[in-house]
Amino acid sequence: MATNNEESPEFFNFDGMTSPLKDEKEKIKENKKLSLKHIIIISSIILSIIILIILIIIIIKLVNKQVECESGYYLPFNKSKCQKCSVDYCDKCSGNICSSCIQNYFPFYENNILKSCHHCNEGCLNCDEGMNKCIKCNDGYKLENGICILNYSFKAIYNVDSMKKSVTLINYNSYYKNINKIKEIIIDGNIQTEIKNAYELVYGKHTVFILLDMNSLSEDMFYNCNDMKEIYFSSLFNNIEIKSIYRMFNGCNSLTSIDFTNFKIKNVTNLALMFGGCSSLKNINISNIDISKVTTMKDMFNGCKDLENIEFPNIKTKELKEIDGMFYGCSSLKSLDLSIFDTKQITSFSNLFNGCKSLTSLNISNFDTTNVFYMDYMFKECYSLISLDLSNFNTSRVNITNGLFSGCSSLTSLNLSSFNTKNFRLMNYMLEGCSSLISIDLSNFLIDSIISIDFMFYGCLRLIYIDISKFNFFSYSNPILFDNNIPTKGTIIVKDENAVNKIKSQIPNWEIIYKS
Repeated sequence: MATNNEESPEFFNFDGMTSPLKDEKEKIKENKKLSLKHIIIISSIILSIIILIILIIIIIKLVNKQVECESGYYLPFNKSKCQKCSVDYCDKCSGNICSSCIQNYFPFYENNILKSCHHCNEGCLNCDEGMNKCIKCNDGYKLENGICILNYSFKAIYNVDSMKKSVTLINYNSYYKNINKIKEIIIDGNIQTEIKNAYELVYGKHTVFILLDMNSLSEDMFYNCNDMKEIYFSSLFNNIEIKSIYRMFNGCNSLTSIDFTNFKIKNVTNLALMFGGCSSLKNINISNIDISKVTTMKDMFNGCKDLENIEFPNIKTKELKEIDGMFYGCSSLKSLDLSIFDTKQITSFSNLFNGCKSLTSLNISNFDTTNVFYMDYMFKECYSLISLDLSNFNTSRVNITNGLFSGCSSLTSLNLSSFNTKNFRLMNYMLEGCSSLISIDLSNFLIDSIISIDFMFYGCLRLIYIDISKFNFFSYSNPILFDNNIPTKGTIIVKDENAVNKIKSQIPNWEIIYKS
């Protein structure tokens, strides 16, 4: 038996010591804590990145939404404002490259690049390979072999002795044969009809009423109705929105009266050939038409030989791009005030007043010609014009002035002092037939780049003084400037002795002075 002095056996004291097993558990516990912290940190970072990406996407969408461009416009790189596509009637484009045309227009390609958009055939909604390759038709037409033809089931209601009677639309084969027999058209809101397209005209012995709604007002609406004499539009046409009335009355050569009192349209862009060939019209009042967005008036009154008066609205044509041939053949017009015309985007004045034989008063004092390239035959056969002051014309980009004043037989005063001729290429017949002109000062004409200047003074029966002292043309060519009708004596100032030798044979009795 052990005594009190005997030592007790050794045992582990768990109160003050840590066993290896306990240490391992503590380490595992700490590691778990660290792993959880890492997971939380990593998760926070990932969540932050996700939130940041979502915010970026939202911002991008908001930015894109703010600058989303409409059809025919694109957003340049690093720009916040949409710009117009370089190709007219383009639907989608990137930079200057158009990729597709708007409805009713088909693309024309050159070297696999879409160069221009052209109008589909009548009745066609979409076409791709050409005007006769339609793939979808407008309402009221059916597609047959790539061509849209009238749907024969449509009916029109027309008025005979105040009684409404329903008649079936004339069949397609006789449509074009009979359309010119229309004598009179009065469009009235009280007349009902199932016709959905303005082309679907019905002819008869009495008044014809057409159109379901005014949105069907369209291009070529009365095209070649050459027996029709009068047109009246009711109040139903007040405040109509339409973009194009191209060739609306073209070929209506018996038409003597169009009442536009109630014809108030807006957002129209195309008035080209609207009255082309209306050779019997004497007065046109289009003051109710909003022309602020019009881009083309090309050949608008071409061939209106009896037209004596035109009343334009007092609205600036700030989008206008085409007016060449606008008054071509308006031989009865005596006065024109075009002071409202904004022409800063115009590139061609070709044939603008050609054939305006009665014109005595012309206000083009506000014309901006900065971007004009073509002025050929602009005033040709303006027989009655006595004076022209074009000192406001900037011609720094003009290339062609062939026949510019050809046939202006009454012209006695012509101011071309501001003409910049550095880019002139063709000046043939420029003053041909100016038989009343006595003197002409072209001392500012520097024509280093000229290609041809032949027949410039042909038919100038009274011309006795000419200053062409800066013409360099004579140094490398032998132009034929004069004919036998030139006065036998006169004075001409030229650049150098070389020029003297080249024109002396044409005007042998003239005094030729040269400036060294």
